[in-house]
Amino acid sequence: MEARLSSLERNLQQYMKINDQLLEENQALKTLVEDNNRRNTELSIKVKNLERAISGIQNNRKDAQIRPITAFPESAKGSDDGPRTDLIKNQTRNYGADQQFIINATKEPRKRIVPPTPDSAAENVAFHAYMSTNTASGLRQHHTLIFDTVKVNKGQGYHRDDGIFIIPSSGVYVFAWTLSVQNYDGWASVEIVVNGQIAGSTFADGGTGSFDSGTGLVVVEGNVGDHVYIRMHENGDNVVNSNGRARTSFSGLRLF
Repeated sequence: MEARLSSLERNLQQYMKINDQLLEENQALKTLVEDNNRRNTELSIKVKNLERAISGIQNNRKDAQIRPITAFPESAKGSDDGPRTDLIKNQTRNYGADQQFIINATKEPRKRIVPPTPDSAAENVAFHAYMSTNTASGLRQHHTLIFDTVKVNKGQGYHRDDGIFIIPSSGVYVFAWTLSVQNYDGWASVEIVVNGQIAGSTFADGGTGSFDSGTGLVVVEGNVGDHVYIRMHENGDNVVNSNGRARTSFSGLRLF
């Protein structure tokens, strides 16, 4: 009987070890799927942004107007050389114009392309958003934070569905963010990512029985279509806090 129990215990330990391995593999697969979904989302947004940019270029070309410098009334009557030639000769004869001027003037008028009026509103880019509530505990590394309450979104670059800001016009940008953590030994660090590159990071440690917040600010040169977002760097198995006492937020604006 004891030998049988020992055998069963060994089998149970083997099964538990196999089960732990399967759980670890399952967690790794979940992480891989989430990363792939995030990359697919970023690629979809980038494709949409490129489509909008191409559409804007096409619209600008359509809006370009071609206008002649000089126009002459159709009712003007003149010699066999045509009404336009006769009209110019009548206008220039009293001012001593020479023959060469008349010949040049009777040529077809040059045309100029009038570019569309620049949209100054497209250069006004600024946004501010914050989390409306606390996050779940134990967020994994590289988890993108979503700031669902949008207070300002000039230029429509910030997307509240995935927390990503897509730069609508190239220039120098200022980005700021605030990270808040709860008490009971809560701590966390986040980083700002600009077009796949880490541009800055912030750490906050609530300690025991207290709150803590950390704020970061960076100045970067961005191009149209660059993705900017805040993601987790580390998490002390607690929550990212955001309420009336301390908001976790994300802001940015275009300097020039």
